[in-house]
Amino acid sequence: MLSNAQFQFSQNLKKILCENEPQPEINNDSKSPVPFLKRDGFGKKGRVITVKANSFEVTKISKYDEFLKYNIEIKPMDAGKNANVEVKRERSDYEKCIRRRVLKELGLIKEDWFQGVVIAYDGGTTLYTTSRLGFNRVNDDATEEIICLDDIQNLDGEPTQYKVKINRTDTIIKLTQLEKYISGEEFEWDFFNDDALDVFNALIHQVAAENYTQSGKSSIYNKGKKSKIPGGLELWSGWFSTVRPGQGSLFVNVNPTYTTFYQPLRLDEFLIQYLNLKNRSIRNELNDLQKLKKINKILKELLVRPLHMKPVQTERRIKKLLSAAEVTNFKYKPKVGTDWFSLEKYFKDNYQYHNKLFVEIIGYDDTNMAWPIEFCQIIEGQRFSNKELSKNQRKEIILASRIKPFVNENETIKGAREILQLQNDPTDVGMEVASELARVDARVLESTNVKYAGNIAKPSNGQWNLKGVKFFESGEALNSWHVIIFEQAKWISMEVATNFIRNLIKQCRIQGMNISKTPHIEYVKYKLGHLDNDVREAYQNAKDKLNKPPQMILFIIPGDNAPNNINTELYEIIKRIMDTEIGCLSQCIKMDPKKNFNSPQYCSSLAMKINLKLGGINSILPEDKLRLSSGENVLFLGADVTHPKDKNGLSICAVVGSLDNQAARFITKYQAQKRSGKEEIVNIDEMIKKLLKEYCDYQKKSSGVKKDVASFLPPCIIMYRDGVSESQFEQVLKLELPKIKAACAEFRAGYEPKITFAVVGKRHRTRLFPENKNEADKNGNCFVGTIVDRKITHPTLNDFYLQSHYANQGTARPSHYTILYDDIKLTIDEFQGLSNTLCYNFQRTTSSVSIPAPTYYAHLTCARAKMYLNGTKKLPDVHENLKNYPMYFI
Repeated sequence: MLSNAQFQFSQNLKKILCENEPQPEINNDSKSPVPFLKRDGFGKKGRVITVKANSFEVTKISKYDEFLKYNIEIKPMDAGKNANVEVKRERSDYEKCIRRRVLKELGLIKEDWFQGVVIAYDGGTTLYTTSRLGFNRVNDDATEEIICLDDIQNLDGEPTQYKVKINRTDTIIKLTQLEKYISGEEFEWDFFNDDALDVFNALIHQVAAENYTQSGKSSIYNKGKKSKIPGGLELWSGWFSTVRPGQGSLFVNVNPTYTTFYQPLRLDEFLIQYLNLKNRSIRNELNDLQKLKKINKILKELLVRPLHMKPVQTERRIKKLLSAAEVTNFKYKPKVGTDWFSLEKYFKDNYQYHNKLFVEIIGYDDTNMAWPIEFCQIIEGQRFSNKELSKNQRKEIILASRIKPFVNENETIKGAREILQLQNDPTDVGMEVASELARVDARVLESTNVKYAGNIAKPSNGQWNLKGVKFFESGEALNSWHVIIFEQAKWISMEVATNFIRNLIKQCRIQGMNISKTPHIEYVKYKLGHLDNDVREAYQNAKDKLNKPPQMILFIIPGDNAPNNINTELYEIIKRIMDTEIGCLSQCIKMDPKKNFNSPQYCSSLAMKINLKLGGINSILPEDKLRLSSGENVLFLGADVTHPKDKNGLSICAVVGSLDNQAARFITKYQAQKRSGKEEIVNIDEMIKKLLKEYCDYQKKSSGVKKDVASFLPPCIIMYRDGVSESQFEQVLKLELPKIKAACAEFRAGYEPKITFAVVGKRHRTRLFPENKNEADKNGNCFVGTIVDRKITHPTLNDFYLQSHYANQGTARPSHYTILYDDIKLTIDEFQGLSNTLCYNFQRTTSSVSIPAPTYYAHLTCARAKMYLNGTKKLPDVHENLKNYPMYFI
């Protein structure tokens, strides 16, 4: 039993924060082959400060000791044969509002069921209660009721009936277990999916979800705060919120968020905006099968109301947009029990309409319906899938979400107080939540100096410049290269292009690169639908003019304002053809004639990429920052997985590894695997063996010493793994760590390096704010190097937040590190310092980045390999010619 529902937070917190206290024993799951790593103290290095986090401490959880769990089904009675149609997540968010209304009506009608019972509903299939519901008999396993909503009608204009079925599960959720978790007494991997956390997440959203629009489990959107964006969409602002464990307390994490919804337009008006039509003619656009397929993807399951059936207020989902042939042959049956009609004739005889485009409606029972698009009104509150957003739409969201830290902080407090009403115990369970943001002890780590040839750059708040410095090591001399301008109407004059190339060469030479002559500049008129051949022919022309294969081709392509996203398509085709078919280095430059591309800063940025591709090293880190206290060499690994939009597509996995002891050069390996919804890299062992071979080959070549390969094997390996959610920590660790160890043993018998395995991620909602202006940079963010490993971090696992980069706009997002395994036995200060240092070693920038360079490179490799698929099921290898240029992907 909980004493007054208190968790004795202050006592537990003092206990956890005392570094000299013995850590509690952790009960490991016997079936887990890999034990987890518990926290062993806190970092001490750095200047001590206090920051605010966007989390509100829960000082009292509940006056109830336990909750009961029920399964609940709420479905319209006329769903018929389509009752089990699986609706996409973004489409089904609207249904949450309906289900909540139905449940509220049920509570009014069956008041005796819920008398004195507090409920928490997740909007889906789970209902939590503080005591048993009043079933007719004690032994009843389920109950069913029919509820009517008058303003949502069937095709006959009658109120829609919803069947509510509640099933007993006899699942009792005890809060005492949660107390043990947050006090650090116990830990199990299942904690990340714990029912008790689900209860409180449902509780904190209960009232807000009744008054606003809920999307997913954790986001609440306010339709009163919206703006129109191109393509018939609206951008809604809202608040993400979730309950998270801290050290000795629970916290409610709240963060402003943005997403897109369909504008509540007539369907023909929506399509005109979505297709960006100037002449307002839709039919011609549908001759393009690819465009029709894309339109059907965004219309499928969209909920519309028929304007021609007024005053009937029915709602139906779209199946697809009909082609002209399908319209001609469509047999229309508007209601159950009516006759069949020719679709066009029926509407011609009964209604006046202008557009001969129809959408087929998902029918019920034996109906077979299709309505003219001008008679379909999109219902408000339906989210638009982020996967289908265009580049310009994404840009609108990015611009809107780049809010300054003080605005972010104010919006966070507003969301907690006014929308979620956390401080008012809105669900009446006795929850008490602090009204102010949590104040957390933090530290600021020093910036890492960056070494160039004869110079040392001293970053200021994570930034430095290349003025007066030469690259640490120039790549091979660039003697044979070619410039191709892809164009349609010579949008860049030869004079402008020549002047730009001269400035680029000048800057490359200033940075220490060896470029012998000015390349030939050629215009190539690209042809839509033949871009692959355009690239191949451009390469062949360059080869003919040079009388030999070029080392590199510099492609100038249209900028971001180009129509139909041609720049993106061109870029991806260039990389695929050049990397996998031809085997020639390429550098793409997106040019907008209105921008200045001759500045030293821009040319320096290009020079950094070109030098890396040619095998150079732009900068290195001070040796003492990378060296372990033992003096042993380290192989730094980064790994990432990216998933396709299409659920039937392939996932791309990448692992990169350092080649040199300065962790400046990296080699990358990638592969495809079936998409499973999980993050494990199935064949990581094969990639590790290849990386080990190339590491040893490089070390042997650079040392100039003839020794056995075993003498070059790294005694330590540190993995920074990206793309793993907390709920998949255990699975990734169980699968990948043993395979890494096995790969080492297979590569060389008896080779057992010490390994540290850590996850680093940015897909979280924690933000840090300076407590006072003296601890803020010019944009209002915390200083680069701010680190937090207390209070809001995990009660058991060894994790921390590190803001290692400068945010030019908006609120900086710290990266979240969790050390899952460590037999190198690094101190927490050593690992935190090393992680911060590796953020200064991303070779194509003059600023520290948000995640360690190995992880960043793995992410870039995944993105590049994704371009190679080209809609196929086979992922091609990088051409043999590029194996001498390991940083080709940069």
